[in-house]
Amino acid sequence: MLGPVALALFLVFPGMVAFAQPALRSFELERLELNPGAEGSLVVGTGEVLQAGQLRLSAVGHYSHKPLVLGRAGQEDIPIVGGRTTMHVVAAYALTNRLQLGVQLPLLAQQVGDPAKTGLRSPESFGLGTPTVGLRVGLLTQSKGGEPVDLSLGADVGLPVGSSSGLANDDKFRYMPRVMVGRRFGFIRAGVDAGFMVRPQGRISDVGPSNDVRDEVGNELRIGVALSTTGRRLRGEFNVRGMVPLSRQSGSAELLPGVRYLVNPSLEVFALAGVGVGAAPGTPLFRVLAGGSFGDVTPRRGPGESSVKCDMGMSLSPEECPDRDDDGDGVLNINDKCPEVAGDPARAGCARTDTDKDGIEDSLDACPNEPGDAARQGCPMRDQDNDGVEDELDSCPMERGPAENRGCPLKDRDKDGVENDQDECPDEFGPAERKGCPEEDSDKDGVPNRVDSCAQASGSLDNLGCPAHESPRVAIEHRELKLTNGGKVYFDAAGTRIQQRSFELLDWVAKVLIEHPELPRVVVGGHTDDRGFPDQLRQLSQQRAEAVRRYLIDKGVAPGRLEARGYGPDRPIDSPATSIGRENNRRVEFKIIRDGDESTGAPQR
Repeated sequence: MLGPVALALFLVFPGMVAFAQPALRSFELERLELNPGAEGSLVVGTGEVLQAGQLRLSAVGHYSHKPLVLGRAGQEDIPIVGGRTTMHVVAAYALTNRLQLGVQLPLLAQQVGDPAKTGLRSPESFGLGTPTVGLRVGLLTQSKGGEPVDLSLGADVGLPVGSSSGLANDDKFRYMPRVMVGRRFGFIRAGVDAGFMVRPQGRISDVGPSNDVRDEVGNELRIGVALSTTGRRLRGEFNVRGMVPLSRQSGSAELLPGVRYLVNPSLEVFALAGVGVGAAPGTPLFRVLAGGSFGDVTPRRGPGESSVKCDMGMSLSPEECPDRDDDGDGVLNINDKCPEVAGDPARAGCARTDTDKDGIEDSLDACPNEPGDAARQGCPMRDQDNDGVEDELDSCPMERGPAENRGCPLKDRDKDGVENDQDECPDEFGPAERKGCPEEDSDKDGVPNRVDSCAQASGSLDNLGCPAHESPRVAIEHRELKLTNGGKVYFDAAGTRIQQRSFELLDWVAKVLIEHPELPRVVVGGHTDDRGFPDQLRQLSQQRAEAVRRYLIDKGVAPGRLEARGYGPDRPIDSPATSIGRENNRRVEFKIIRDGDESTGAPQR
């Protein structure tokens, strides 16, 4: 009784049977990803992004064979989707030289299969696929930035608005951050694209065994490797795309070789075909796609390459087309020094011309419009100051001067080492310390005043400028009036009174100071040994130095030229451990302070 009723229901309401069939879980079956900018590869990112303001729009027809195959326990595999045809619309736009936006919109055009054998409802044949928006950020650029590779980071987001019944919607957002790197090797470009796909996971049906991973989808690592040719209108590429599962599912890989041809600077056509390996949903037995791109589709000129436009017969500069021979002289532009004028290959593509008629052809003439000699590569001798020294060798090209002074005027007429503008006596030889003026010799004995202890009486250099019958007690050094023959100033023990035996010595000091007014200032320094309290010794040495200063003033030395300083035991010149050392440390010194010198010693006490 029930059989006829069921048969009648089937005949009258066939849709009710189809309605009773279970459907596959909603998920995105399509695995094809296109590279929106398509700079290096059509399907693999190679690290390049479009330049600021460039737009590329692509339309691609695509067929995949058996992208979804499932089985039931004890039965052979059944193609749930035996054939699938889609149309992909892809756009890319660069906001800056390092920031590119991309959009992909897949449209499901046809989908056939044999799901009835598994008891599943047939998926819809028409509908919208999962739209994807993406961002590329260029970090390194090989072609212009001089970096070793092209490197970019990207992020793609799949929107859950596709056809659920057409196996074109994951029901939730899907994300894929990615890194892309590429490099040119001559006319070959290589690239690697790695992304982490985050999507809903789980079984897409219950028709197969629970341990069959072919009907599982989930998170996965997607990797693409590409090799492509560059620099020509007709280019080829070879792509390998693979998936490493990060959840319970099967892995897969695809090989996709392809060709692309630049019809004109704004239109490119292309085709790819390849096979798939693996049982992951969306991996076809083979796939074929063909399409075209519009907009800014001319490949960028790589290092050392000719522009692709050179193959189109367009009017371009020789620099853009180094592999072309624009002037038809048999010398390629890259080697032609005169690429726009036909010439002789033996002259690097230049004709033999001699514009300045100096006997040196222009290609070898460094100054083709000025006659010159071969020794100067065809350039004339330049001598702006007409001193007979050419400018290249003239250190003073605007001032006349002899060749022995490298073309500069003589700036030290008396040759005393002090230039004229610093020499107060430019026509008289004199040392630098006297600003180029000759040394004074008041007594004309040949001993300059600066070392003459008897400036008012003739003498000899070996007697410090003093007459032979005198024994000078003071020698003039640059920084000190040095007491000779062990001369020493004596004081009463522990006192400040100068002993009479020191008067002759101090009279010599006064005499030298009076006869040498050029000595600006002398510091009378008093020193003691270390036997006693330091502060008391410093006070004693200060009082002794002042006593010597007063004695010299009484002998006629101007007070402003003398300064008394007591150093106590602070500046020994010998070991204080012996009586001789202590005796040497008890002394009076006469230090010369010249202009520009820093003050010596401690503050006056």
